[in-house]
Amino acid sequence: MLTIAIPQLYCGASGQKGAYNRQEVGLARAFAALGCRAVVLYPDVQAAAPRVETPEPGIKIYYCPARALGVHAFFKSWQVLLEEKADAVHVMGDNSLGVPGLYRFCCAHGIFFYSQLGAIRSASDKAAVRVLMDALSLPNRRIYKKTPTYAKTPALAQELQDLGIPCAGVMPVGLDTAIIPTIPGSRRATRAALGLDPDAHYLVFVGRLDAYKRPLDLIPLLENLPEWRAVIIGQGALAAELDARLPAGRVTRIPRLDNNAVHAYYHACDVFVNLNDREIFGMSLLEAMYAGCPPVARHAPGPDLIIENGVSGILCDTVDQLAAGVRQADEAMGRAAQKRINEHFLWQNSAETALAMLEQKGVHCRGQ
Repeated sequence: MLTIAIPQLYCGASGQKGAYNRQEVGLARAFAALGCRAVVLYPDVQAAAPRVETPEPGIKIYYCPARALGVHAFFKSWQVLLEEKADAVHVMGDNSLGVPGLYRFCCAHGIFFYSQLGAIRSASDKAAVRVLMDALSLPNRRIYKKTPTYAKTPALAQELQDLGIPCAGVMPVGLDTAIIPTIPGSRRATRAALGLDPDAHYLVFVGRLDAYKRPLDLIPLLENLPEWRAVIIGQGALAAELDARLPAGRVTRIPRLDNNAVHAYYHACDVFVNLNDREIFGMSLLEAMYAGCPPVARHAPGPDLIIENGVSGILCDTVDQLAAGVRQADEAMGRAAQKRINEHFLWQNSAETALAMLEQKGVHCRGQ
């Protein structure tokens, strides 16, 4: 039985247990369903020794001692890969500074290394940080040039080609439907349970309240939609400014919810909005569409791939266009959005692509 390890080299808020539809676990579940063993490795800067969970057959999750530099994780040891007899590592490392160390370990121990990337350049708002990070991540690019490298979006596939990095193909992010709860009852019943007005129009925003997510655009958006209310789920540096400037009585803001509690709001609201014009993919976008909540999103690599404009959602550029899109979105578009996710954006698709490549490369099980 092939063993595939999926390490997380990021230690920011979005990968924390319970707060996010974690990509690594969703992919692990898909590999296990296809007859593999999957080992997920998360960094834990507080841990003195690895902790392990076995949530279901074929999957192990390790929380390993690590050091952090900003959001970049450096595992203190990769010994778990040997203990679990990993045959391959599936790396979603992007420009993470921990990639070279992992690659060297894999080369030294005969573990096959391949990547699924969402970005290759720094997306920092600060020019000096972008220049520094792009320089520091040059070793990553050299690694990606000589190992199988997939892009999560067509936009990144083109960027990789422009940088001279052969792209093995587009391998989108998927949704882990196994952890999504069933929401029984009608929209009105769900709203009643959540304390929302059953007769109002609601848009929902889920994400970090930081500059790159463009949450302050909710202010002019609601000014353009005086008949609409908003549910905002998230926290971040712009939370206080947003609270001070949003229209009183029309906004329900929830700083934090466990991921399994967020889904009720997708079912309760009429439209999901994504304001980030640099969205690499968008797990909350996938979740909302899976729930049948039609998306209205700014053009960005992720939304441009996921949404069929005018069919399974609306793609826009300006706040005025976003407001028009919110008014245009309807239940038929929500049904099309749900169909789009079920047919194209589940983790099974990515796992099947990876396993086909590993078979072609002659990667075999080394035994337990």
